[in-house]
Amino acid sequence: MAQQPDIDQRKLFTQTLIISMIIWLMVLMGWSYLSKPPVSDKPPEQIIQEIEKLRADKDYVEASRRAQELATRFRGTEMGAMGLLLEARIFYEDKKEVHEAFNRLRQMEEFYAHTRVFQDQGRLLYQKVSEEIDAHNRQFISYRFIDFLVGLFGRQDYSYVLAIVAIALLVRLILYPLTNKQLASMRKMVLVAPKLQELQQKYSGQELVQRQMALYKKYGVNPMAGCLYALLPIPFLIYMYNMFLLYQVQFQKGHFLWMNPDLGARFPGIVASHLGQFDAPLTLLYAVSMYLTSRLTITDPSQAQMQKTMALFTTLMLVVFSWQFRFPAAFILYWMLTNVFYTLQYKLYMRRPMPDLEPVETPEDKTNGQIAQRKVRYQPPQKRNKKR
Repeated sequence: MAQQPDIDQRKLFTQTLIISMIIWLMVLMGWSYLSKPPVSDKPPEQIIQEIEKLRADKDYVEASRRAQELATRFRGTEMGAMGLLLEARIFYEDKKEVHEAFNRLRQMEEFYAHTRVFQDQGRLLYQKVSEEIDAHNRQFISYRFIDFLVGLFGRQDYSYVLAIVAIALLVRLILYPLTNKQLASMRKMVLVAPKLQELQQKYSGQELVQRQMALYKKYGVNPMAGCLYALLPIPFLIYMYNMFLLYQVQFQKGHFLWMNPDLGARFPGIVASHLGQFDAPLTLLYAVSMYLTSRLTITDPSQAQMQKTMALFTTLMLVVFSWQFRFPAAFILYWMLTNVFYTLQYKLYMRRPMPDLEPVETPEDKTNGQIAQRKVRYQPPQKRNKKR
């Protein structure tokens, strides 16, 4: 009877997680649908003429919308590539927005590298814009740091992969003390788990919550510490993502296993031609490593099912985001390597002998102990018998 509230909380957590995942997917699908321009039945040649006329009239917003329409209607064909090329030209030549032009041309290289439009016109523009982007990014320290590592490893095809491995290892070393604290907190939760189960069998409701908090306080356990330590590395992840984006042009020179121009041309949008493109197989491998890492690091038996469910849905959500925003393969590789290094650190840490669970002396206990010692030390003066 006393375990029923805990079971209900797990069910509520699982239901909330599933609903949140569904809402996120609906938002992404709705955003993708609403961002598409309205489709007309005009022939592509007429749309191209209208785009050029709109550019001459300096109506760049409508010209860009028509270019998107052309790319959407004729996706996968020469005219679809022409739509992306026209949109890139509008951004680069008219709006002077180099980064937006680079994104369109990068998309064109990823999906339309086999087309004549890209080979005859898009490739030259892509090289020009890429050189301009790369020259601008060289001023940043993070760019120079990756470039230093690539140069350190010989500036060969494999040097880019070795630089990514070195960065992932360096980040794990920086986070090493923080991760150890997280693992220590997880171990304490394992030691306290049997005592929590005893309380759940005896009590329920508000009384159970109060006794659980008293138990946590007695043994110096913070149930939220594991979540806190898990959230702290997120700023590193955001910084590393921006760092890899800055070096994205140079990553086009790096290849890894199946990621090469030949397979990339055979499976456009699925297999990357280089480390600067999105790669679906590597993303799936990352998802597997993420799920296994989450499963291997479950230490609290009372919350095992909840953590398994959370691991599954977190992995699915990260895959959806990676696929939707087309994260570069270099960043996905870095992300996967950090999971591997974290798992190794976890296994090494768990080989240490389990410490005994001992009560922690709180400030109140120290104060009460000092008062008791003073009472023991203090002896009232004895009255002397005066001789008469």
